[in-house]
Amino acid sequence: MRTTTTARRAGVLLVAAALTASVAACSEDAINGEGGGAEDETFTLVAGHQLAADTPFDQGLDEFARLVEEKTDGQVTVEVHPNAELGTETDMFQAMQSGTMDVAIVAPGSIAEFVPQVSILSMPFLVTSREQRDAIIEGSIAEDLATSIEETSGVVPMTYFGGGIRQMFFTEPATGLEDIGGRLFRVQPSEVLTDSFAAVGLEPTVVAYNELYNALQTGVVGGAENESVFIESQKFYEPAPNILITNHEVTIRPLMIASSTLEGLPEDLRAAVLDAADEAGQFERDLEAEVDDEQLAGLAELDGVTVVEADTSGAIDMVRPVWEEYAGQWGMEDVLEQIIELRG
Repeated sequence: MRTTTTARRAGVLLVAAALTASVAACSEDAINGEGGGAEDETFTLVAGHQLAADTPFDQGLDEFARLVEEKTDGQVTVEVHPNAELGTETDMFQAMQSGTMDVAIVAPGSIAEFVPQVSILSMPFLVTSREQRDAIIEGSIAEDLATSIEETSGVVPMTYFGGGIRQMFFTEPATGLEDIGGRLFRVQPSEVLTDSFAAVGLEPTVVAYNELYNALQTGVVGGAENESVFIESQKFYEPAPNILITNHEVTIRPLMIASSTLEGLPEDLRAAVLDAADEAGQFERDLEAEVDDEQLAGLAELDGVTVVEADTSGAIDMVRPVWEEYAGQWGMEDVLEQIIELRG
């Protein structure tokens, strides 16, 4: 996000300085407002995500931790907890709101319960190229959404991970959108996602991410969607070996920090943490794009796995009324048109 980093950092620091909540992870002196950034004062930030260790999200968060320690000369360290050790994304978002957790990667669909309009970043078949994604996160669209998230929830987007391209996968064979109608399909807890996938004929149902493998295995759902790297790392291809290439979303995943955590850090350390996030975001996006492309090719070579490219040319007509309905509810008609125009 190099084109907006300076302005973004300044805005985040102003918001953080205006808040009065204190960070739970800081030392007692920091919580009481003592110390004032003394060189010997140290801080530990608790960070988490719900995906497997060694995946791009995990490596990106590890890179953030490394950069934070480097840029603060060890005054700030980050404990990284992968694989939903600290709960689901919704759990972690609420923990950041309450000040009992500091940093997390949270999908727009998991933020939607608290800030509904952020779902515009994950509407199926809307953001379909990495170039379009970059234009969104480096411009005014992401800036305005970040402000809304901060003001509504007290949680601050620092940068954006993602870049994997989401595909559908099913327990039964699938050759195109025309033959998946009526299948029970796992979605994140988002009305937008529910209505969007219903518009293409699926029967959406909310299932926690850490329960998805078992839900596919036992027939609670017959399909789901995710990036190739997570289809592979979570072994979803075992109960659902029929992968349908739909390219229906390029992921945009905010790396977020509790406002109370930022407010609890001395100003110089806040700036260092935000610098680290900016660099880690670029690192993770590059890594995820590379790994995701490799994993999709690798999945096609696995015994018993079928990878079929779907014709999705008619999907936009199916889901566009959903886009327009929700954009209207949020007063974001202009933002929707901007994102559509960025498709090129």
